[in-house]
Formats: sequence, C-alpha cells, structure tokens
Amino acid sequence: KGSNVDEKKLRFDFSWNGPLTTQQLADVETICKKSIENNLPVYSYVAPLDAAKQISSLRAVFGEVYPDPVRVVAISHQTVPTILENPQDASWNEYSIEFCGGTHLSFTSQSQDFCLLQEEGIAKGIRRITAITCEDASKAIQIGQKFETRVTNAKKLQGFELEEETKSLSTELNSLSISASLKTQLREILATYGKDVVAWKKARAASQTAEVTSKVIAEAVNAPGSKVVCRVDFGVDGKVAKAVMSAFGKKVKNKAFLLVSADVKADRFMIVAYAPKGENVVDCKAWVAAASEGTGGKGGGKKDSAQYTVNGCGNIDSVLDKAGKF
Repeated sequence: KGSNVDEKKLRFDFSWNGPLTTQQLADVETICKKSIENNLPVYSYVAPLDAAKQISSLRAVFGEVYPDPVRVVAISHQTVPTILENPQDASWNEYSIEFCGGTHLSFTSQSQDFCLLQEEGIAKGIRRITAITCEDASKAIQIGQKFETRVTNAKKLQGFELEEETKSLSTELNSLSISASLKTQLREILATYGKDVVAWKKARAASQTAEVTSKVIAEAVNAPGSKVVCRVDFGVDGKVAKAVMSAFGKKVKNKAFLLVSADVKADRFMIVAYAPKGENVVDCKAWVAAASEGTGGKGGGKKDSAQYTVNGCGNIDSVLDKAGKF
C-alpha cells in the first residue's frame, strides 16, 4: 500500500485501527536496534507456496497474491529449509519471516543503526511508519540526544526565561528529524513547562494585583477629594488592571482613580480609570479621553471604567497632568 525500502530509509504501511502509543513506537525502535546489535543472518529461499504458508510466524500482506513457488526471507539463526522442516515450531515467533521479492542485507548489522522518524495515518485503518538506518539514523539519534539535554536543562529556568525557552524549543522540535517516540516525550515535557509558566504567571499576576491595589488605595486614602491620579508600573497587562479595579472597588467605596502603568522597554503605557457605581464621582471614559488627548491613544470604556493604551512613554507626564486637572 505504498511501502518502500532502500539502503538508508524505509516506508512501511500496515493495517491498524489507531495511532501507536509512544511506548509502542519506542518498543519497535528497541526491537530493531537489538536485531542490528545481534547481527542476525538474513536468509532467502524459494519454496513451494503451500509449504511456506505453514510457517507459524509468517508475515504476509493480506489480500496479496503470491507466486508459486514463493521467495521466503528469514531474519533468523536458522535457514529457511530448516524452518520448513518444522514450520509450526513456536520458536520461529522470535524472528522475522516473510514473503518478499525485494533485495536484502546479508546480516542485520549492516544496517548499523535505526531511527523511527514518524508514524501517521494515511487512510482509514492504514498507518505508515517512516524510518532511517546507517549514518542517517546515527545522526538523527545524536541530534535527539543533544536536544533532549537542552530540554532537560530548561527545567532550571523560571519565569519569563522559561517561557521564552519553552517557546523556542517547541518551535525547533517541530522541525527536527529525530526519533518519533523521543519527540513525543519531549513535547510532553515542554507541555509541563508550559503549565509551569501559566502557574507562574497567575501567581505573579496575583502578587502584582495585591501590590498595585495596595499602592492605589494608599494614594486614595491620603488624597483629598473624590479622585486620585497615580502611576504604578506593572506593564501593559489588562488582566492585572481589571483585577486592581475589582479589588479597589471592594475596599474604597467613595473615590475614583486614574492609574498609569508603563512598559518602558516596549515604550508604551496604559491608562486605567475606575469609579464606584452609583456614586456619580466622574465619567471614566471622558476622564481617560481627556487625559490622553493628543497622544494618539486608543481604547474605550464606559462611565464607571475605561482603559486606553498609548505609545511613547514620553507622554506620561502630560497625561498625569491633564488627568489631575480634569
């Protein structure tokens, strides 16, 4: 069904009802490598079709019409004539015996190495394995081992460094021609790093929210009037800003705030305004619009909350001044 074998690679199609598991892929690779290491002889023999069909461990393609006599190939310590003398011997299950008219090695060690690169579905009930041997296989294995070391070392990183390294490694992994089972294992490891990054971000956001809220509340307590304008930098993070508004509203019931937070590295900043509902302290949308006038800032909102993003941190002082005078 599309199988092909040459001196350095193979493509093998087989009937199966679903993807092979990572462990099954690893097992296939291990069995092939072990056969190469054991330097098994490869025998071929032309035998009567009916006699050859009696071999208990025979591999044949379902629906294929074979000639009579048929060529039998055995990767075994025993020759094909010896196998035919006792075709039902259970020990033949340890070896690969099949009908095949193709060319073959004399000994399995001539393959040198083996690496299963891919297993995929090509049609309903049909799977395909792609693998390589010889120097190409050894090179792929070495590349996989080196990449695995990099993935392992990434575990030592934290925060943004771990996030960037995980993204980089994941992108690179997709393009590598390495063992399919190893690739799956490495993807699973990188997925756990991704979960670690998500957990770190949540913890960091919670910490930032608490810190920013505390500072804004302190400003509100000490500021006269019903409005407070302040700057606390936590980047341009809308989730943190939303959490700050929620936390502030639970603590302070009679004051509104306009908060500026800058991402200096990206040279942009965020303007956030919040007012307690029903207090009619200030129109937040109008407040932020007036403060950001002339900056090219973009955003939106409503009477009790609004948010704008502005490029150019050089505009911050002007924004704070306009907000204070509103």
